[in-house]
Amino acid sequence: MLDSHCHLNDQKYNGELNNIVENYLNSGVEKSICVGWDLQSSKQAQSIAEKYESVYYAVGVHPDECASYSQEDLENMLINKTNKLVALGEIGLDYFHNKDNKTNQKEVFEAQIVLAKKYNLPIIIHCRDAFGDTLEILKKHAPFKSGAVMHCYSGSLEFAHELIKLGVKLSFTGTVTYKNAVNLKEVAKNIPLDMFFFETDSPYLSPQSKRGERNEPKNVVEVAKYVADLRDVDFDELVKITDSTAKRFFNL
Repeated sequence: MLDSHCHLNDQKYNGELNNIVENYLNSGVEKSICVGWDLQSSKQAQSIAEKYESVYYAVGVHPDECASYSQEDLENMLINKTNKLVALGEIGLDYFHNKDNKTNQKEVFEAQIVLAKKYNLPIIIHCRDAFGDTLEILKKHAPFKSGAVMHCYSGSLEFAHELIKLGVKLSFTGTVTYKNAVNLKEVAKNIPLDMFFFETDSPYLSPQSKRGERNEPKNVVEVAKYVADLRDVDFDELVKITDSTAKRFFNL
């Protein structure tokens, strides 16, 4: 399996990375993608990927960090990328934490989409309480020849269909296992099998059985098993399809 989005560069893992990587390899997870949220964390993601054979990385500036965005600094990372750079992200819009800088968020989001297209990289999208503006920007910049994925999907089935029309993939985290995630379960049950894959967003969003604990990439297996049961399909068959989708998406 593949954990398509985790934050091994988070300080919650300080000093424990060897164990975290060993844990997921022992659980049947063969690869992980360590995702940046600002310039510093993106550099850390690259360093971690260079150290561990099973780790790949993505660089980008999260909407919460858009005030510190530097086009030149990010492009330098793309120019000097290693062969383990697989995406630009996470990027997008977040109106839950900050509604006062919407214009700046949108400018930074669009600037990074343009960069991703220039360097032929797929994008990893963060969207929280900003579905309308996110969809408008994605429609403006479609098609995404190198790919786009809505990470940690939290929207409605209707919004999912709008994204799929644009060729945007969805990614599910442990939130799909939460008891009150009725709408999200509906999405996971009804979208095409080749339009989604799985992630942990660890160290955050542990699945229901481990809520309150620090999450790890190994737990992506539990998320996939939950969705397999939800859809009443064989786990191995589901993973075969979703992993194939993810590997093509990230060119692995």
